[in-house]
Amino acid sequence: MIPPRMIAPSSADATSGRREYTWVLLLIFLAILFRSTVFVFWERAHFDADQAITGLMAKHLAELRAFPVFWYGQSYMLAVESWITAPVFAVAGVSVPTLKLPLLVINFAVAWLLLRTVVREVGLRPSVAAIPTLFFALPAAGTAARLVEANGGNVEPFLYVLLIWILRDRPAWCGFVVGLGFLQREFTLYGFAALLAVEALQGTLFTRTGIRKRLATFRTAAEVWLVVFWLKEYSSGAGPGTTLGAVYQPHDNVTELLSRVCVDPQTAFGGFWRIATEHWPVLFGIQERPISDFGVVTNVTQGVWWSGIVLAAIAVIPLAGIGRTAWRQRSASVPPTAFCGYLVATAVFSIAGYVIGKCGVINFYYTRYELLSVLGIAGLSAWFLRAQPSGWLRRAWLGLAVVWFVLTAVPHVRLLVEYVKHPPQDIRRFIIANLDAGGHRLAVSDYWIAYPITFLTNERIIVSSSDFMRVQEYERLVAEQRAGVVRISREPCERGRQILPRVWLCEP
Repeated sequence: MIPPRMIAPSSADATSGRREYTWVLLLIFLAILFRSTVFVFWERAHFDADQAITGLMAKHLAELRAFPVFWYGQSYMLAVESWITAPVFAVAGVSVPTLKLPLLVINFAVAWLLLRTVVREVGLRPSVAAIPTLFFALPAAGTAARLVEANGGNVEPFLYVLLIWILRDRPAWCGFVVGLGFLQREFTLYGFAALLAVEALQGTLFTRTGIRKRLATFRTAAEVWLVVFWLKEYSSGAGPGTTLGAVYQPHDNVTELLSRVCVDPQTAFGGFWRIATEHWPVLFGIQERPISDFGVVTNVTQGVWWSGIVLAAIAVIPLAGIGRTAWRQRSASVPPTAFCGYLVATAVFSIAGYVIGKCGVINFYYTRYELLSVLGIAGLSAWFLRAQPSGWLRRAWLGLAVVWFVLTAVPHVRLLVEYVKHPPQDIRRFIIANLDAGGHRLAVSDYWIAYPITFLTNERIIVSSSDFMRVQEYERLVAEQRAGVVRISREPCERGRQILPRVWLCEP
């Protein structure tokens, strides 16, 4: 008798499997579109000065007015987002939605790669693999906003981490991803460190073949760094007509990373405790908090007090199930869980890097420094579902997962309903209307007002920053016509009129 595993699947089974995979992938994409729609297609919802800088860089690049290699004003954080957005601007025009569309595509790519790898390497059927993927596809509303935020590199590390694993046996391409990813966002290194850890545990890292592969990876990464740092010499450091000499923070990614390292055992324990009690509640949306705290213009809140119990069970049950399976098999890991272990290790390195980099200080405003825990819970879930193919524990966990995704979806629904029925006032467009009414084409304001207005008017109105300069050209234009420049102020002024609560237009 032929063992079941030796029987080739029939063409009908293969067709059914492909159909299931297609439908699951479509549903995952719809989930991403659902949780991103407000942030991408309503410009007033989540758009600030940092994102405006990314957009202005892309506009200048599309118009061939500047050559930004790194973010304006600094010599680290590779301008990948601006480079992938410039062609979109050239074809579809300059706007907040066209700025964020490439990031939405990256979100789709991350979800696709995650689902594909869980199906192929972990061995879960697509409908089951959808559960781990949904932790990325349908996160808390505040985290979802971060994943389409054009501020230099929030979602890209997710893509780089997955590509590092997929390309691990192609060292040159893997090295290209490591080099490019590190130059854009140092967090990419967590994925590469996790790959080395998994290979070391598998016993393949320190073999002749393993050493040769990783040396080739390092070599290609170094070549990428050398090319980029050569290009940096021709970079527009602070907008059109500037050079690298205009950069006021002459760091690179390595020195920036080393400057954040703080190895202090006394603060480490407290830092890890705050990860669990302060960071994860924000990241996963457990904490009852207004979504406006994430820079989103809305009255909607996220989180309920008992949701932390659900998330804790979702994490603890897999740990217990995996531990029980490992004890029975007397093995800490089996081949199908290598990818899951990689994702969990990436999250562990990300958490450790955040704690060490911030010397144990965990701050709400730096949540974006540790987003990769989302991949950790996805990997842990896939590992459990593989280790626990049936039984009441699996059914209980799947029930809790459904409850969790309902909890995360509700704020998204409320946010979408709010913007469809009663969208909040667009304050920046109101300011622009007042500037247009007065015939003002040059103005001065603080950083958080100046650059969004300049971007939203497609540089028809130039507002220079009075406190934090990124584009030197604006400073020059305002200086040349100082006599006719209006000031947008958050405080009352002598020759001014209030146009909004805490906003005044001050005549020259």
